[in-house]
Amino acid sequence: MMIATVSTRLRHMVRLVHASTGIPLQGLRAQLEPALYGWSLRVLPDTVVVSVRTDVAPPPVPPKLVVTLTDGAVANLLVIPPLAERPPRTIVVDLTADEVDVSLQPVELTLTVVLTSPSTGTPRTAATVTARATSGPSPKPVIALPEVEPGTYRSAPALWTAAFVPLDLLVDGSLLRTLHMNFMTSATRTHLVDTT
Repeated sequence: MMIATVSTRLRHMVRLVHASTGIPLQGLRAQLEPALYGWSLRVLPDTVVVSVRTDVAPPPVPPKLVVTLTDGAVANLLVIPPLAERPPRTIVVDLTADEVDVSLQPVELTLTVVLTSPSTGTPRTAATVTARATSGPSPKPVIALPEVEPGTYRSAPALWTAAFVPLDLLVDGSLLRTLHMNFMTSATRTHLVDTT
């Protein structure tokens, strides 16, 4: 008796990656368009794996991978242009390489720093507060945090790129602390004692 065997091979690995943190995003739903005989996919927490049977000839035009982020809270903090006749938070990926990373930019976020003076705990007012990138060109990019109320300093909504991960917080030009933005919320807030 003959037993037929079929082998498959890994064809593509696709990830959606946060452009600032470099972290692959989780919570994915995916499908191939068009669906092709011998092609299959498996959705892992942060990767979509596409496999193809070895006995199937390559199609004249590779299919596309349609990926939807299922976590709306995460997706709402990313720039994902809507696509006509597609569910919200959907990206269409051309399968042109073995490994495909699709970089998604965050929306503009704000950083608020509440400064208090040492020992007294009173608001530290009239300071010049700046967020400085820890990487990138020289001089490094900066984002100003003007004082919005006594001792409270807030940036305008800004694109916090990978250069600001992490960021140096400067008070009157001196380094106070290295901080990390919280990319899971539109507004990061921190309370610090000014020891500069």
